[in-house]
Amino acid sequence: MATPSTDQLRERLVRELPALAALRRGVELPIPAALDRLLTSHGIDAEALAAVAADLTGAGPLAPLLADGRITEIMVNGPSEVRIEVDGRLRDTDVRFTGPDHVRAVIERILSGTGRRLDESAPTVDAVLADGTRLNAVLPPVAVGGPLLTLRRPRRVALHLADLVRSGSVPRVVAAFLHAAVVGRCNLVVSGGTGAGKTTLLAALCALVPAGQRIVTVEDVAELRIEHPHVVAQQCRDALVPGSTPIDVRALLRNTLRMRPDRIMVGEVRGAEAADMVAALNTGHPGSMSTVHANSAEDALVRLEAMLSLAWPTTATATVRSWLAGAIDVFVHCERDMAGQRRVTQVVAMDDYNPATVYDATEDPRLLRPPRRCLERMARHGVDFVADTTVRVDVA
Repeated sequence: MATPSTDQLRERLVRELPALAALRRGVELPIPAALDRLLTSHGIDAEALAAVAADLTGAGPLAPLLADGRITEIMVNGPSEVRIEVDGRLRDTDVRFTGPDHVRAVIERILSGTGRRLDESAPTVDAVLADGTRLNAVLPPVAVGGPLLTLRRPRRVALHLADLVRSGSVPRVVAAFLHAAVVGRCNLVVSGGTGAGKTTLLAALCALVPAGQRIVTVEDVAELRIEHPHVVAQQCRDALVPGSTPIDVRALLRNTLRMRPDRIMVGEVRGAEAADMVAALNTGHPGSMSTVHANSAEDALVRLEAMLSLAWPTTATATVRSWLAGAIDVFVHCERDMAGQRRVTQVVAMDDYNPATVYDATEDPRLLRPPRRCLERMARHGVDFVADTTVRVDVA
């Protein structure tokens, strides 16, 4: 008798255990008995059957990728197209699913226990797994051709600002300025594109906050991993069942003000919640931070202004601009270069109501003197920062 193929073994095992067709939780227990029956009745290789059983539980075909610490991102573009990111570069894999239903089943198994919902009425989902892996999944008809899955792996060890300096992500003199800005309670916004290192830098900056200060984080999905003795985290809630009340970033920001925060960290500002963040920063929470998707530090300022205009449509543009300029002290922009290296390429500080360049890797790789307002904010909180404008920064 010819040895069955992997697909044939999978089909036989599913026939033995019909519940596996739906791949619900808790079906792992009967698998050994089914394996024994297949082994004795067909003389099938035990290792092959074990591989099929593993494929039908947990992360299925993705399990070896999730176990590889070098992989930072896993992208399932379809049953026959799974790609990974290693050292900032995309690579193809030979991982395959049997079809769209198999992809969806694996997504649902990975998603179980996160409290997030994914079905035809809610065809997109963001979630964070127990190990910190960030999951995004999309179902048809939003996803054309079949379910899509993206898994972004967390670093096993949190990076500190010194680590980012050693890796070349942050020039030394820029790190000195950012350290002074955090301790000196300047309000910071980290900008950049997807995968540019915004969250990594934000977490590293949060770790510089003095231990006696309370940090309250607000995120759509909890992603920040901050090494600090006094951090409390909040994340949004979807309407998981009919009648439940969703809780968005705006609601969490309003709640945060009742939690006695010294500093507020907003994981990412995307829309009207920018108004609540600016209001909080203008009412006594210096040293707060956030991130925003943008193409440059100046673009981040413009995007935040547009978000505020949407939240306050009847407020004059000049007023919106002045409130924003008064709320944010420093913009830090990150980019990922062609080699996959993540770098801080711009630092812009507000000088009254105008942005002033402090560092620009593409034009003049020196730390320029921060504007008066920024230095005065630092001085009020005990930081006397002196920028050495003669020191050149190696950005090669």
